[in-house]
Amino acid sequence: MGIKLSCIDVCHASRVVSNDFYLKHFEQQNKNVEHLLVDVMGRDKRFMFDEDETTLSLAVKVSKSVLDKANLKGRDIDVLVYSSILSEYISPATSILLHKELNLRTNAMCFDMNANCAGMAIALEHMSNYLISSKRAKRALIVGCDDDNSLIDSNNELCYGNYGHAACAIILEKVDDDCGVIDTEYYVNTKVSDKVMYPSRGFSNFFKSKNIDELCLKWLPFNSGFFVYPATEIIKRLLKNNGLTRNDISMFCLSQLALKNIKKIRELMNIDEGKSIYIGDKYGYTGTSSPFIALYESIKQGKIKRGDYVVFWTFGAGSQSIVMLYKY
Repeated sequence: MGIKLSCIDVCHASRVVSNDFYLKHFEQQNKNVEHLLVDVMGRDKRFMFDEDETTLSLAVKVSKSVLDKANLKGRDIDVLVYSSILSEYISPATSILLHKELNLRTNAMCFDMNANCAGMAIALEHMSNYLISSKRAKRALIVGCDDDNSLIDSNNELCYGNYGHAACAIILEKVDDDCGVIDTEYYVNTKVSDKVMYPSRGFSNFFKSKNIDELCLKWLPFNSGFFVYPATEIIKRLLKNNGLTRNDISMFCLSQLALKNIKKIRELMNIDEGKSIYIGDKYGYTGTSSPFIALYESIKQGKIKRGDYVVFWTFGAGSQSIVMLYKY
């Protein structure tokens, strides 16, 4: 038995914003962010919400699209998981609103999860394990969409201009084929747990605050090496433990937070650029959906086919990394 990623689709926001907007924005503050934005983060353009677009509208759109693409209806889904750092609504859960829009069956399990940017990858592992153990459930729909941009301080050059808006949806299906999650390992390092915080003083103070800065996402400088180096060691370990080498991997779908991180992993593992796709210059950084948009683009470009091995690596603020060895 295997859990097949049977279908994947992506929907992005409608407005395209180039680096020029952010370069001019920070020039007015006497800040030159070109090196950070282009060389470190690797940004060029990004898709941004129009006035009537939200994480919920994109989630509904991509969910309907992936179901159509898979020739399925909402009633064919047994589990629906929605991953986001901050949903459009806290109550009810966004998964319930998606349930309504997709007309899922009444006995479908629905829940939202927040593991920050690692959420969708963690959901993939957990739902794969759930489908294997469940006597009833056969299919799961996982949807991810983040909107960090609306939370951040426009004066913070570390993150303003970094994000883009795009939702991704995947369908997992219980099959008799040899496919799915092979191995997974996590790495938690809480030394930087105070570097990316929202709300900056907690929800207990959110409505008491009279300072607008305290209502924004707090993003302080931190060294990315503390999760890049462990990631490469975990990848090497997972490959060795499962009798594989880097040459057996068709694609490394890595976090799209910063091009600099991907380049460092390429260097440390001697991975070709063609096997570690970067799409952050087109989409911006999309948070929870970013490694799966990399997967989507790789499949679309013919770089991944059925039976190929894929490595996922991403991390959430705080921080928690996940490395996953996967057979597509």
